[in-house]
Amino acid sequence: MARTAAGDKRFLELHHGKYRVVMTVPKVLRKAMGTTKLKRQLGTDSLAVANETKWAVVKDLKEEILAFERQTFGAGRADRQAVLQQASELAKTLSDYGPEERGGLARAIVEDTVQGILGKPVGYREVSPWMARTGEAGDAGTRIPVYDPNRERLADDFVNVAMNGGLPIANADAAYKEKRLRVSPRTEDDHDRALRMLGAFCICQGLGDDATKVDEYVVADFVAHLENEHGMAARTIKKYVSRLKLYFDYLKSLRQITANPWKEAVVYMPTAKNSELERPFTEQEVVTLLTGKCKQALRDVMMMGALTGARLDAVVDLKAGDVIDNKAFRFKPQKREKGERFVPIHSDLMEIVGRRLQGKKPEDDLFPEYPRDPDKPKVERSFRASKHFTTYRRSLGVDDMVAGKRRSRVNFHSFRRWFITKAERSGSPEPLIAAIVGHTRKGMTLGHYSEGPEMIAAREAVERIKLPPLDGSPVIQPEAITPRS
Repeated sequence: MARTAAGDKRFLELHHGKYRVVMTVPKVLRKAMGTTKLKRQLGTDSLAVANETKWAVVKDLKEEILAFERQTFGAGRADRQAVLQQASELAKTLSDYGPEERGGLARAIVEDTVQGILGKPVGYREVSPWMARTGEAGDAGTRIPVYDPNRERLADDFVNVAMNGGLPIANADAAYKEKRLRVSPRTEDDHDRALRMLGAFCICQGLGDDATKVDEYVVADFVAHLENEHGMAARTIKKYVSRLKLYFDYLKSLRQITANPWKEAVVYMPTAKNSELERPFTEQEVVTLLTGKCKQALRDVMMMGALTGARLDAVVDLKAGDVIDNKAFRFKPQKREKGERFVPIHSDLMEIVGRRLQGKKPEDDLFPEYPRDPDKPKVERSFRASKHFTTYRRSLGVDDMVAGKRRSRVNFHSFRRWFITKAERSGSPEPLIAAIVGHTRKGMTLGHYSEGPEMIAAREAVERIKLPPLDGSPVIQPEAITPRS
């Protein structure tokens, strides 16, 4: 049964008659954070109000956990990367000396560096008589400096790499991003997160921050760790494994490792039934969304998503200059698209386009209501629009949750699925539909050599797509051969 926004109790629990947000701390961080859950009071006994206010708190708690993970284990953290790079270079230098020379030289260099990493003590403690008897350095009453635990952990890892050799996992991260990584900001964040999680896992397993110790068994254990300890979905794990495989390919190209252990990584992908897959909106859901009470900007975005089949980010990022002669939209490349593409403007969108072009220069945003957040340059402009749409959709009861799944089966992408379904049912051929929505076309002939169909054919295909009646007339839902509803 679909879960409505009003009855949604995710991240919520009732405590002394008031709702509070509860966020589970990942097992790998619980000991360091000293708790299994983070909790924040919302100060309301209304579930509806709690659902409206909880998401900002959830976001803050997630950022708090992420910041702690970065500070404690972060393989991508700048100071940590520099320190462990220094340790790796020191290990190579020491390997040229014999055992006796190596020991004395290592002590002299390592001790000075470790002291610099530790910095000033944050306090002192005295050696108790019992500690003195059990062999702790110093006599009873001796004051021992206490250092910041994060700096102590970094110093331990420095010593481990310097004395035992190894290669910090993020050793080549900066060069990799400069020379190889050509992805969206969101995918770059996935790459950073994958390195952090792998570094944290290796350290907790006693391997240290060392890419050379990542073999096929570590890979298998890491995949199992993400599934069992973090509870990640198979698709999410596969995404991180893909990021790590490409990065370790780069390490291999630099001769820093001899083999890429991620090539043989296996992520079990359970076969989903039709009833569990994300799906297009039904005709009635489209009517509900397009006739509901919402801001004009959101309504315009929904109309354009429904009648172009474009992704939300491509729609929100349009400039006035991307409207070509009032005949076509020029959409930026998304996902695996190699370049921009043109999509005819449906006649039902002409009023929206004319209204939004008024007084605008070519470089002006078509949707200024959704500006980029200057404090979060990696976050797409569409993020705010996506949140607004999700809240609006749930408020109308347009939702389809499946037990055990975090995402609803319907989301803004369902407009894209609806567009493709309508295009097929109106008789448009598959290669033409693929060209319009930016999907890879099959085969060498169409996928590589052809420049694509003519605009006139695309315009006819787009015009054949009709919205369901928005005037209150009866809505007919066609029967599908393989229904997902």
